[in-house]
Amino acid sequence: LEVILTTTIDKLGKTGDVVKVAPGHFRNHLMPKMLAVPNLDKFAILVREQRKLYQHEEEVVVKQVTKEDNDARLQEERLKQYQAAAKRLDNALLVLRRFISTGNELRTPVTKDEIVSEVARQLNITIHPENLHLQSPLASLGEFELPLRLPQDI
Repeated sequence: LEVILTTTIDKLGKTGDVVKVAPGHFRNHLMPKMLAVPNLDKFAILVREQRKLYQHEEEVVVKQVTKEDNDARLQEERLKQYQAAAKRLDNALLVLRRFISTGNELRTPVTKDEIVSEVARQLNITIHPENLHLQSPLASLGEFELPLRLPQDI
């Protein structure tokens, strides 16, 4: 049985296509849900008129994205993410707990790798150890300000 599809159906066809289906499938499934109509002249004219009315909605303008445009957009997004992370790191307070031995001395000094892992854990920001400027491991109690080496555009 030839029918005209009123909606796009996977594995069957697009709207307005004339396809062959089993009579039972049309009678029990497609027709009750108004997914297809019989292939008669009056229905064909009706479907054609509807396509003319609604065709502008179906048209999709596709802009071809070149690799350069895509790369530039990705770099711009990364730069925004880096700037947001730098802003969060600017006044961030990182708390590390350590055992102390005598006075203000720590039993085990805090290394650059531990600071990087704590920044990732507490602030959800990944920084590379080479960007953190730490001359020697932190061996005493107190508050420390640690400079980061970041690109100038950030």
